[in-house]
Amino acid sequence: GAHFPEEHGGAGADFTSFCIFIEEVGRVSAAIAVNVLLHTLMGAAPIFLVGTEAQKREHFVPAIRGEKVVAAGLTEPNVGSSAADIETTAKRVDGGWRITGSKMFTSNGPYCDLITLVASTDRAKRHKGISLFLVDSKAAGVTLGPNIPRLGIAGAETGSLTFEDVLVPESALLGEEGKGFYYLMEALNATRVALAAGCVGLAQAAFDAALEYAKSRTQFGQPIGKFQGVSFKLADMATEIELARLFVYKVAWMLEQKEKVTKEAAMAKLFASEMATRVAHRALQIHGGYGFSKEFPLERYYRDARIFEIFQGTSEINRVIIAGQLGL
Repeated sequence: GAHFPEEHGGAGADFTSFCIFIEEVGRVSAAIAVNVLLHTLMGAAPIFLVGTEAQKREHFVPAIRGEKVVAAGLTEPNVGSSAADIETTAKRVDGGWRITGSKMFTSNGPYCDLITLVASTDRAKRHKGISLFLVDSKAAGVTLGPNIPRLGIAGAETGSLTFEDVLVPESALLGEEGKGFYYLMEALNATRVALAAGCVGLAQAAFDAALEYAKSRTQFGQPIGKFQGVSFKLADMATEIELARLFVYKVAWMLEQKEKVTKEAAMAKLFASEMATRVAHRALQIHGGYGFSKEFPLERYYRDARIFEIFQGTSEINRVIIAGQLGL
């Protein structure tokens, strides 16, 4: 929470600084970078943006201090990209709400303390009937599923959440009823930019490893980096990483200026995620058989990179967003 005010537990830095932080963490572990930024931007940030002072004191401050882990309950077994079709429901009852439904692939889910839950309060209204709720993971009727084994980011845990007639007080509603979709879209913009920063860090790690290997590995009497087939790969990788990094910083700055970044955030996520996959692929290729082995980190970079083209807006969804912002 480096970019949040000190009085709310943050460090008072700007959002660009937070992105640089995520980039550097991603350079070491994409898994940790992902769970830190999703805890901060998807889980906790909506509380800061639209929560009451009481909600901020009870939930946001301890979350930013690292005393409470927050998960964002969005994706469901039958609902992924189409957030307007959320099936989890929240019905008004005396003194609060009754929540029923389930979530899937929830980052931090297996061990979270709090859930920023996306639920429908009026399914007939689709996205205009979506609201956000703060749900204690220990509340009666809440079940946290175990970690789901995955191809990559093995150091991050993600699981299912089940809500069986969970009763929450009126104070659990975050912001206004029916405004949850719009709060979610605002949080997603910042999240996509930070995820793009994590991609830059991961790609930089893969590139650094490939460059060092290309300089030290000798074949046919010279370092393999001297061969054009390898040197051109490294030149392209370095160029793409720098382009992604600079664009991430630009969009982070735009967010600081309170500018609309729907198109730019989608562009950053799209380009950086696909760039990270390309760089990891080339870096592994440069290592040859060693890159495919567990002895070197390339196989982890390769596996970790793949998820970035899927979560928090697939490459296809981001292209839809960009095209829509272009008036198409």
